[in-house]
Amino acid sequence: MRADIQCLRGLAIIFVLCFHLSPNLFVNGFLGVDIFFVISGFLMANNLTNLNLLNVHDFLLFYYKRFRRILPLYFLAIFLILILVHVFLPDFLWQNNNRYSFASLFLITNQLVIHDQSDYFNEFVSSVSSMNAFLHLWSLSVEMQFYLLVPFIFLGIQFLKNDTLKLIAVSLMTVFGFIGFALILDKFAFNFLFLRMWQFSSGFIVLFWTKIRSRKPPNKNDSEKDISTISIPIKDFVVVALSILGLSLLPKEINVLVLRPLVTLATAFIIGAESKNVQLLNSKVLVYIGDISYVVYLVHWPVISIFLSATVKSYLFCILSIFIASIVLHHLFEKQYLKLEMRAVFPLVFLFIAANAYLQYSVRYHTFWKYNYTSEIQEIINQNHKSYAPLYDFETRQAKCLENSLDVPFAKKDLIGYCRFPPGNGTASVMMIGNSYILNFVDQIEASFHKNYSEFRYISIIASYGTYVSSWKISQQALEISKKQVESHKPDVLFIIPRYMQNIKDPIRVNDTIVHEMNTNLAYYEKFVRKIYILDALPEYSENFFTLFLHYLVTRPDDMELLHLNKKKADREMRNVRKRLRMIKCEKCQIFDLSHLFVENDKYLTFDRNSMLSYIDNSVHLTDAGVKPCEPIFRNITAEIIESL
Repeated sequence: MRADIQCLRGLAIIFVLCFHLSPNLFVNGFLGVDIFFVISGFLMANNLTNLNLLNVHDFLLFYYKRFRRILPLYFLAIFLILILVHVFLPDFLWQNNNRYSFASLFLITNQLVIHDQSDYFNEFVSSVSSMNAFLHLWSLSVEMQFYLLVPFIFLGIQFLKNDTLKLIAVSLMTVFGFIGFALILDKFAFNFLFLRMWQFSSGFIVLFWTKIRSRKPPNKNDSEKDISTISIPIKDFVVVALSILGLSLLPKEINVLVLRPLVTLATAFIIGAESKNVQLLNSKVLVYIGDISYVVYLVHWPVISIFLSATVKSYLFCILSIFIASIVLHHLFEKQYLKLEMRAVFPLVFLFIAANAYLQYSVRYHTFWKYNYTSEIQEIINQNHKSYAPLYDFETRQAKCLENSLDVPFAKKDLIGYCRFPPGNGTASVMMIGNSYILNFVDQIEASFHKNYSEFRYISIIASYGTYVSSWKISQQALEISKKQVESHKPDVLFIIPRYMQNIKDPIRVNDTIVHEMNTNLAYYEKFVRKIYILDALPEYSENFFTLFLHYLVTRPDDMELLHLNKKKADREMRNVRKRLRMIKCEKCQIFDLSHLFVENDKYLTFDRNSMLSYIDNSVHLTDAGVKPCEPIFRNITAEIIESL
């Protein structure tokens, strides 16, 4: 294997490892996976151009070599990871890991991620904060699906007459592929093979470009001294390309639709240049890291997701464990099975498949794996689950309503909730609009009125912010529905309860368009209502916090205080939201704040130290324990409403 390609692999795995060890510092490190995709595209193209794909034997030989390279270590890794999960993680983390371990066996982890991300209340189980030890296998699923498809692509390319036509074909595939990737919802495109093909086909471009260049008459000057007709040494271009790859380690986030194509093209250029005069691409250390990169990739994420905590000791343990395990597996297993002949490879793969099948059965049905808690810990876990459950008890919530359906121009699942409560004994009508945060507060706000209203209803829609729209199409539709509902029912009191997301966090500009939009929509509401209460920004909590909280409670009780939020950092993240809310011009509006209820010195508290109940759930909402401290605010607001109206 070429040293420069192995060095690129070494850089790629370092980027990925840094990102997973410290995603807040190495915010662009995930692009190491993109480097792997380009390398795979080039190597597969190189292999396939030397095969006669009209010959069934050559077709099958390609698949055999790929499967021999990937599957034995892959299935061994799944087997070992599943054991680690059930030995070291509490049982409330097993179900999601079991789902993903099973999907990984069929090389469809990326498809399960896509499926989960399509469900608003389930997408958090497919995020890097979910302690899902199999999540990193999405990229290997994409690669294996690519391996299944790529021979058919090259079978079609074979019918083009020359390499120039082939270069044009794969270039068009890359350009249009990237356009599709950029236009489609990023979470979907990130995991979907056909929207990642443009990166593999970037590797195809390299192959045909180098084949065309190799047929040109040799230049009388050293080929390392120029590129095409530009009298600039190739080495200098390669250094620039390596500098672009180095941007993946910057601590500042760069727009991914800019950096991703740059990293992809830089990788392709470095491969095509075949420069032997750049010291970094001849580093023996990087070559060795590249040699073990496949093992490191399989090993690193399970170790990090299971064992990493916010201590120096933990980081040292994880880094040493990753490299020791990778080196041992590389020399004692990976290098050895690659020497085996076909008659030994197939039994080995079938053995690992059978072992995984039995383990999948065992962890689900055998009491051997049962996790034992003390009675005290078990009681705290049970109380936390009780506090978590009400938000997602949709049947009980709908049973309280006289009306619970509404015609909407989008999927019904995106209408999180619509309800008209039975009439009360008061004279003021109340309406709540917003997104899923409404489900957090509606029961407490409704209860605080003690039936002193004539009518009470709410409309909760995904991406509904009440006063502005985001880039989602449904956000505009949600705003129109909210405005029509307000106009139709003319409530005396309107509560706008959103979880603030996306563009409202952007830097504030002169004559800010978002502020203008908020003022325009609030002026519209003022025509129909007498009083508007707008929720101020709450801190931005971590996804999957509830699971992390229980994990620390069971395995790291001494580190629980690390879970509270740094107030300065949290306020900085929501600063522009709060500034915009204070720039609105609305005579009937009142902004109410809940965040101060959770402040202690320089922290936002995320759980109750006395009861050990989490304030936050996994989907960045408040649990019942988190809503309870807010009740005095709601009582004051409702008392004010009843008195004034």
